[in-house]
Amino acid sequence: MKLKHLLIPVLVAVALTGCSKDDEPGGGEKPQSGKYPLSGKVEKGPFVRGSSISVQPLDEKMSAIGTVFNGEIRDDAGSFDLGQIELASQFVRIATDGYYFNEVSGDLSTGQLHLIALADLSDRSTVNVNVLTHLKSARIQNLMQSGKTFAEADKQAQKELFTQFGLQNYESTPAEAMSITSGNDGSGVLIAISSLILNDRSDAEITQYLSSLSQDLADDGTFTDDNKRTISHDRYQLQNNLDNISDNIKSRYNDLGQNVTVPDLRYFYDWNGDGIAGNEIVDNVEISLSQEEVSFDKNGGSATIQVTSNIPLSIEPYKDPFGDEPSNPGHVGDSFFSDDFITNTGEPIKYSATYENNVLTIKVDKTQRHGTQSANIYLYDLMGTVRADVKVNLAGDPSIPLVLGETGKTFVSASFEYFAKSLSWMYYVERGYTGMYQFYDVKCPMNVYDSYNSRAYNAAYSSIAFNANAIKNLATTEYADASAYFILLNAISYTEMVDKWGRIGISELTNDNYEIPRQETAETTLRYLENSLDKISSSFNEKKGLMGTSPDDAFDMPKDVWRLAKANVYIALNEPSNAIPYLQEIVDSHRYSLSSGNEYEANSGTILFVKVPDEVMQGHTLSYYSYADVLLLLAECNIASGNAAKATSLINQVAKAKNISVSGNAITDIETLRKQLFIPRYFAFQKRNNLGGYASYQRLWPIPSDQIAMSPRWTQNPGY
Repeated sequence: MKLKHLLIPVLVAVALTGCSKDDEPGGGEKPQSGKYPLSGKVEKGPFVRGSSISVQPLDEKMSAIGTVFNGEIRDDAGSFDLGQIELASQFVRIATDGYYFNEVSGDLSTGQLHLIALADLSDRSTVNVNVLTHLKSARIQNLMQSGKTFAEADKQAQKELFTQFGLQNYESTPAEAMSITSGNDGSGVLIAISSLILNDRSDAEITQYLSSLSQDLADDGTFTDDNKRTISHDRYQLQNNLDNISDNIKSRYNDLGQNVTVPDLRYFYDWNGDGIAGNEIVDNVEISLSQEEVSFDKNGGSATIQVTSNIPLSIEPYKDPFGDEPSNPGHVGDSFFSDDFITNTGEPIKYSATYENNVLTIKVDKTQRHGTQSANIYLYDLMGTVRADVKVNLAGDPSIPLVLGETGKTFVSASFEYFAKSLSWMYYVERGYTGMYQFYDVKCPMNVYDSYNSRAYNAAYSSIAFNANAIKNLATTEYADASAYFILLNAISYTEMVDKWGRIGISELTNDNYEIPRQETAETTLRYLENSLDKISSSFNEKKGLMGTSPDDAFDMPKDVWRLAKANVYIALNEPSNAIPYLQEIVDSHRYSLSSGNEYEANSGTILFVKVPDEVMQGHTLSYYSYADVLLLLAECNIASGNAAKATSLINQVAKAKNISVSGNAITDIETLRKQLFIPRYFAFQKRNNLGGYASYQRLWPIPSDQIAMSPRWTQNPGY
């Protein structure tokens, strides 16, 4: 690799005035004094009105001679016209200092910029000063020092400069004739290189970078690998900002009273690094795939997809040896859950792809995960732009267990705490409202401002909203199966809410966490729960477990919890015959037995266990679902189905185990047992059997006033 300067000269002027010995080689052209007209523009973006400009005559060796002529820019478009000026030479160094418009940021600079141009005024009277004239100036000087004429040096320096950016197709137009406002290819070249210089740099950094590139080119007409790498990095950073740059330029000149056209800037960058800018671009791209999505079972497999395209494509973005590769969008899962929600029980989806002769071949290995995984395979054009993609789905292996990671344990613990608080508050209010327990602070009837009613309602919706958010986010990840836990908890809470408040909203059906759900009828909600529970029927294990003792226990729900939730939905729908099979399956499993005492403490009959938060009742626990509850529900359903004998047998089992006397009247006996054992959902039982002496409106609790206030389309329950 060739050696380059490591130090940046303070000013290009030092280099321009450094050769003064008569025996050093020169171009042979002699300075000609006289009057020379000079006008043009200074554009970085345009320099603003009042920026200074100086003209220094030079000899054939590019050394300063004669008197410097000073002037200033006359408008905010960067224009200057110095008229006929008396100069000691036709060779001049035009230097400008001033504030300028930054087309990348769209703002005026906060610091001044120094730009120069070298010109032969015998050849042209209009000279534009810009980043291109600045970058090639030191190279022109070096070439003239080696014996070339100004015209030869200028032509070679421009060719070399443009080649470094892949813009050699535009080298025939002199840089000093190019203008941002011309609307032609010259303006595209100027804007493209100018934007690379500006990208993500301060005014001081721009000055330093311009000097670095100019001196780098001056040595041998090429850039070092370090500078090529920087240019490539800036190019890809600008890739998605080109439209903004165009708009910034148009807006600036529109403010100055000019209507300018900016060419399509994509064509002025060498995106694929082949040394020619713009040859990668194809408009009116036509691409079609025989399939846009392929799915494999858990064993993986292979698939071929036929691709029709009028441009070259690749499965890999172009790898630029000097800079950043274009960003691969990849398959982005939802960030709501980290990788530690479920511990990795196996490697993620493994696949390979080849693309030859317009055929995309995909091979996928056997899954090592429980849940379905997806990946995207992209087809790129030569610019590195994604032109097509194929989604690859790999089914999970249900035999691989879902095991909570530390994040998952934290999340499930929070979910179950919300759930326990929800059930506890509803149970607390229910006990006072029904007279199951005499509370001085809760009784029937309640009004819309009742604080305990609001606490129960808000606790229920807090739990539901937490779980609904989890359900929505898990749906887009490979952990979608894990949502069964959250769906089940919400089904239990929703069923309780329908019993107590009737018409409620379903949070899972909203678009975001802040949207108020639509108020649904009780039947609509219950049918939604029926369908939701059907979809997760295979997600739970046949086991006995005490719920709520740890996150892992909570997450690994026994299927009997699901069965009781499903049975309660059918009972709420007044379809007892549909509930019987689920309750009977629990009985037939022989996993549970009746114990003495009420259903506060965990016992051999516990199916779903809840620790009551201290803010509700200190030191209390609750067997929310229990075997006694199952037997009494099954008895009630058999009564409704005409099987009184079986109902009586079930009731007597509970009464005997709990040592509670019964009368022989089935419904009255169930009421006695439920009340004395403090079994939840006593209010629902009373209403199903026309007990409790409630007035019509008291069969539902009032929807809290704050819910009605923030939900304009909701209506209050009748009677409140």
